[in-house]
Amino acid sequence: MTVTTHESDIRLSANDWADAFDAREPGTPHNEAREQIWEELLTILMDKYDGDEPEEPLRRSLRQNRELLTTFNRAWPLLEAADLVGDLWSVPAYLRKCAPWLSPEEVRKLQRAEAQAWTVSDLPLLDTARQRLGDPEASRRRRKHDAAVAAKRADMATVVDDLIESEAYDDGEGVMKMFYGQDMRDALVDETPPPDADPDLLAGPFAHIVVDEAQELTDAEWQMLLLRCPSRSFTIVGDRAQARHGFTESWQERLERIGLDRIALATLTINYRTPEEVMLEAEPVIRAVLPDANVPTSIRSSGVPVVHGSASELDSILDAWLAAHAEGIACVIGDPTFQPTSRVQSLAPELSKGLEFDLVVLVDPEKFGEGVEGAVDRYVAMTRATQQLVILTSALVRADPSPDAGPRG
Repeated sequence: MTVTTHESDIRLSANDWADAFDAREPGTPHNEAREQIWEELLTILMDKYDGDEPEEPLRRSLRQNRELLTTFNRAWPLLEAADLVGDLWSVPAYLRKCAPWLSPEEVRKLQRAEAQAWTVSDLPLLDTARQRLGDPEASRRRRKHDAAVAAKRADMATVVDDLIESEAYDDGEGVMKMFYGQDMRDALVDETPPPDADPDLLAGPFAHIVVDEAQELTDAEWQMLLLRCPSRSFTIVGDRAQARHGFTESWQERLERIGLDRIALATLTINYRTPEEVMLEAEPVIRAVLPDANVPTSIRSSGVPVVHGSASELDSILDAWLAAHAEGIACVIGDPTFQPTSRVQSLAPELSKGLEFDLVVLVDPEKFGEGVEGAVDRYVAMTRATQQLVILTSALVRADPSPDAGPRG
C-alpha cells in the first residue's frame, strides 16, 4: 500500500509488513503484540520517508492516518476469545484447519446453530484462546496511559520553565538549576501504570492448588490448572468410583499422562461418613462396572437397614421420617416432580455429588442411566446417606409375593 504524507508518498511492501510482524517478541499474546507491531510499522515508514517534515510531527501524522490504521486493523485485528472459539463451531473450514484429524462427519456434528451457546466443555478452549490472544483492551489502556503521561510531562515542563524564568524561588543554592536536567523533570511525573480495571483473581500463577473431585477433570481441564501452577504442586482428591465418564486407568497413570511426575499416592481405606448398611448395598453397584474400584470400609453401623418400597410411598415415608426426627435434612434423588421443602431437598442424580444428607430417598434408580455413567450416578446417590437409605421404584418386584407384604428392609 501507499501511505500519503504532506510532502511525499511512502510505499509499504509485503516484506515491510512481514518485518513489522516479526517485531513481535516471542511469547507475546496476539492482542498485546499489536503495539509492538504498530510501532515497528511506524519506524519502517519513517525510515523510508525522504521528506523534510520533523520526526515527531511525522510520527504523529502517521499515527492518525486513517487508511493506514484501517489496513493495520485488518492485518492484525483485535480478537476476542469468544469470537475465535465460536468460529470453530460455525465455520467448518476453521475447525478442519485446527483439528485436521477430525473426519468430515465429526466436523459436521460439531457445528452449532448458536455458535456461542457455551457448554462446560468449551471452557478449556475459551481459556486457552484467552491466554493465547491476551487482553484486547491492554494496548488501548496502555496508549491512553501513555497519552496521559505525555500530557502531564508537557504541563510540568511548562511549570518548571516558568519557575526558572521567574527566579522567584531562587534560594542562592542553585536548587532551581537542578530543573534544567531532564531526569529531574521526569521524576516530577508519576508514570506508574494504573492497575487493571478488573484483575483476574483466578489467572495465577499459584504456588499450590487443591483439586477436589479430580476424577471428573478432562485432560484439557487439567491443562488449565497446570498453566496456573508452574511449581506443579497440587493436592489432588478424587475417587475413580465416582467418575461419571469412566476411569479405567490408575491414578498414577492418569497423573503421569497429564504431565505430573512427582506423585505420592495415598488411598482412603476407612469410610467415616456412610454407614455399613448403605455401603453393603452400594458396593456391588459400582463393582459391576469398575471391579477394582476403591470402596472404603465403613467404620460404623447405623442399625437402620436399607428400605425398598414403591414410589407411591414417597410422601408417607417422608412424613414419618420428619415426624420422628426434629432435626436433620433429607433428600429425594431422581424425582424431578418432587418439590423441595425447608428440610427435604430434591436433586438430579448427577447434582448430588459431594453432598450428604441424613436420609436419602432414591426414586427409580434404574432409570438414572446405563453403563458406567448410570452405575456411578446410582453409587454416588446411594452414598450421600449418613443415616438411612430408602430405594423406591415405580414398578416394584417384591421378594415376597404376598399382597400384604410391606416395604422390605
